[in-house]
Amino acid sequence: MKEVMVVTDSISCISPELAEEYDVIVAPYHLMFDGKDYLDNTFDREQLFARLESYQNLPTHSACSAGEILEVYKKARQKAKGILFISLSSTMSADYDVALQAKETAKQELPDTAIEVVDSRSVGPGEMLVVLAAARAANEGKSLPEVVEIAHQVAKGLTSVHVPETLFFFERSGRSGGEPSIAKAPIPIYPLLEMDAASGGKGSFISKNRTKAKAKEALLEMVRGKSGGKKLHAAINYTNNPEEAEALKKKLLSQFEVSELHITEWSSVGCVVCGPRCVSLGFHTED
Repeated sequence: MKEVMVVTDSISCISPELAEEYDVIVAPYHLMFDGKDYLDNTFDREQLFARLESYQNLPTHSACSAGEILEVYKKARQKAKGILFISLSSTMSADYDVALQAKETAKQELPDTAIEVVDSRSVGPGEMLVVLAAARAANEGKSLPEVVEIAHQVAKGLTSVHVPETLFFFERSGRSGGEPSIAKAPIPIYPLLEMDAASGGKGSFISKNRTKAKAKEALLEMVRGKSGGKKLHAAINYTNNPEEAEALKKKLLSQFEVSELHITEWSSVGCVVCGPRCVSLGFHTED
């Protein structure tokens, strides 16, 4: 039996392959589509994007319940003595608080199990990097306090950046970085939406560009400025634009020294928030 099992939510965009490789358990969010409740990543993506592109009768979403996370804790307890739940940013969702509620209930139902909850201060690819770093430590046999400390250290140095095709979906979900006027601008504006620990995991617009190509150039310049020539750990998420994710990967590999790089799809719920043709990057430097 392991010392620690790492658990996360589906907004971390851990693919089934990565979850199996790193021995991570994923608690799915919920997608509400035409009045029906689907677990994240179980709805047909082609139908999902057809609806998103139509801007009509758009789906909604909700976080895991405390009961659902408690069941995930019980599953994790079968494999490990201790459990670490890593949530997306608490400024973006109730996920962190719900995981804490489930932890309190677990004191009665799993009295011999140590459970910790860490706020990644990120989402999507950034959250993924925190999860993978913690899972590596857990698989090396480190103790729960050691794994928690590694998760906190990665979260502190992490930056997540999103390059959306449109701000309509971010604004609709209440995650437009406090500048909904951008979404209503008379000319198209392609911003960079940044999240990091310094902001407490809140999104903010750091660059406004006239074309998406210039937005991507600004993204690479930001990575260059923050990396300081150090090796990068990076992850890329995409919605329905895998070619953009691959192009970003090639540029990162050609311009930076990269120790780790993963590309995965945004989860279905993430796609509802980001909208079609959004590409997102999470990264931190190596100590």
